[in-house]
Formats: sequence, structure tokens, C-alpha cells
Amino acid sequence: MVSQEHTVTTHDLTLAVKTWGNPDSSPILALHGWQDNAATFDKLAPQLPDLYWVIPDLPGHGLSHHRGIAAEYSLWHYGLEAMAVADAMGLEQFVLVGHSMGGGVSSLLAALFPDRIKALVLLDVIGVITTPASDALEQMRTAFNQRLKFPLRRAGIYKTREEAVTARARRGISEEAAALLGARGISRKEEGYYWQHDQRLTRTSLLSLTEEHGAHFLEAISCPVLLITSKEAVFREDVIRKRMALVKQIRQIDLPGGHHQHLDGDVETIAEQIQDFLTNSGSS
Repeated sequence: MVSQEHTVTTHDLTLAVKTWGNPDSSPILALHGWQDNAATFDKLAPQLPDLYWVIPDLPGHGLSHHRGIAAEYSLWHYGLEAMAVADAMGLEQFVLVGHSMGGGVSSLLAALFPDRIKALVLLDVIGVITTPASDALEQMRTAFNQRLKFPLRRAGIYKTREEAVTARARRGISEEAAALLGARGISRKEEGYYWQHDQRLTRTSLLSLTEEHGAHFLEAISCPVLLITSKEAVFREDVIRKRMALVKQIRQIDLPGGHHQHLDGDVETIAEQIQDFLTNSGSS
């Protein structure tokens, strides 16, 4: 299966969109994780060739534009842009697949648009990362100070592309997986090679949802949900169980891989589980 490249302009941003498969097939909108890009699904999408995969580089990631100088990055803004991509690519009803941060965005969208989301596949995440209301003041103070007092950090510079790939691999993925992400994520300037995602992504968010907020979104998800977890799950097991109990239709598969197991783990098994889920839920 051969991929294709597209661009979508929304909210004054030009987003790169990678697709796999036949546009006449059942559509999947897939959202990547924090500081990753659309290549995170390069191993998984070809395993499910009977589906049409639409995978944007979210703003500030991969080949997509960065936000304007005064703008902020938040899950709800990503959600707006993901739905704008769905509209631009002609996806009326579709399956959502989200990894990590992209899974958090997908959890919100499944609650907000029950008439458009046929099923939800969450890869090593359920819901969003939350902050207790009692911590909101300190979080916002930290975020303000970062923006007002400290210069934005510079991207690391590497002499070769291989060194940039190795640096990313040290953060918990294979060299092969890092190289795939690097094909869309590494750029070059006179000083050397660097990962071109927006460095503002490393700043503390101004505000997060609370666990109570997040619970209301999970309770509102009416479509079937498949949760594939790993031994390196983002959330503790007790948090996963508590959140799963809020979702009306949910099935969990726990696999022995790492957080990026859809990219550098047993991808074939993950694809089989997704296909079985979509077939049995009538979503494919």
C-alpha cells in the first residue's frame, strides 16, 4: 500500500496530511502523540489496507505549520483542527484512532461529535492528562513565568541526521521507529540537523481539565471503544480502571510492548485486534 501527501489549510495554518489506502474505503482519522508526527502510523496503516487512513501532522509537529507567535497549544485546539481536516478530506462519519496525546484529543472528539464518530481506538491512553483544581494556580503561575521570564529553548543541533535519530531513540523507541519519525520531523540548517517541532510544545500548559471534567467527556462517549494498553501505560492501572468504568462500550487489550508498540512492537497483533474490533462493532 502506497501513501500519499496532502495539505489542508485551516485557521490560517497549513497542515500536512498523510493518507494510506483507497479514499472509497471506510475512513479512519488517526491522531499522533506529543512531539511525534503522522509517520507514527507508518507500520500500522499498511497492516489494514481495506481502510482509508487520514493522518495529519498536528500543528507544531512534522511538516505542518507552527502556531502564530502569540498562540497556545491545547488539546481542544488540536480537536478543532482535526475536525477541520476531516471536513476538508470529506470524512462525514469515521473511526478515530489516537495514540497518547492524540488519544486524549480523540477522547474529547468522540464525546463532542457522537453523530460522526463510529468507533474509537485508543492506543495506550484513555481520556486526557488532568490536573487537580487545587493545583491549577501553581500550574498557571509556572506557565506564566515560563512565557514572561525565560527565553524559548532552542532545538538541539546534531552534526548528522543519524545523531538526531539516535537522540530520539534514547527517549524510548527503536532506531527504526525514530528514523521513520525523522523523515517528517528532522530538518537541516547551516549549523546541522534538528527536530523541527515547535519548541513551545515543551512549555507547561496554562490550564488543564480536572478529573471531574474528564469524567463527563468519557461518560458522553456513546460509540464502541477499543483500548490497547502496554506495560508502559501513560496512566496508572487504577486510573485506567476508574476511567474505563465511565465508558458505555469499551474493550481492553493489554499487550507486552512499550508506549509506541503500534510503531515498534507487535504491530501485526495490534492490527488484528483493531480489525476484529471494527468488524464485530460494525464500524469497518
